[in-house]
Amino acid sequence: MIGTAQTRSGAAICLLAMMIGPAGASEVGAELPIRGVVRSLHSATLSTDLRAQVTAVNFREGERFAKGDILIEFDCRAQRARLSAASALRKEKAVNLKSARYLKGMKAGSTQDLEIAQAQVEQADAEIEAIAANLANCRIEAPYDGVVNETHVRPNEMPAEGAPVLSIVDPQSAEIELIVSSDRINQMVPGREFDFQIDETGLTHRAVIRRTAPVVDPASQTVKVYGEFLKQERLVLPGMSGGAAFDSNWALR
Repeated sequence: MIGTAQTRSGAAICLLAMMIGPAGASEVGAELPIRGVVRSLHSATLSTDLRAQVTAVNFREGERFAKGDILIEFDCRAQRARLSAASALRKEKAVNLKSARYLKGMKAGSTQDLEIAQAQVEQADAEIEAIAANLANCRIEAPYDGVVNETHVRPNEMPAEGAPVLSIVDPQSAEIELIVSSDRINQMVPGREFDFQIDETGLTHRAVIRRTAPVVDPASQTVKVYGEFLKQERLVLPGMSGGAAFDSNWALR
């Protein structure tokens, strides 16, 4: 009788394990927090290829600016002088072209002279366009609303070509980057909500999954999942980290 009772008890345990199966295991795992970090969708390190002295840095670290505001200005007197010289040279080439056309019409000039004069005018136009494009870099405008993260230059300095001059960020365009075990990727569906608790503030915010990275890291067997806060959170800043907790009964919603 004792053997029969033990057999029935073992069968019951096996049946319970079959009923729980992988789904039950995943629900338990789903209650464990997943680590993540807050990142900004809009952040940039601005640079310039203009060789000119900085005349003004209009915003300092932590100061807010609006799209279109002038962030940095450069001394471009030399570039403007070159533009004036190029424009004057273009007028001279235009006179030569006019003369070549006249002589060609009078049968006193050659087609080659006319083509050379035309090419010289086109070359002058290209030079003017290049200088004008360079002049456009004399003032760096804000590409979006944001905050200055770091200034790399000061007034009266001349940054090296291509060197960073200003780092900016839009803290309101925040998203959450989660690192999730790849065996749970089938649970990370767009539209699924979760709670994200910020380490730095201790506050919990509601968020939702928006997309999943298309590649799994083969070394760590993890995948990146991206979410966004359901409402704009003033105290959430890029660089903050925290844990994401998912409801175990999400599939029933």
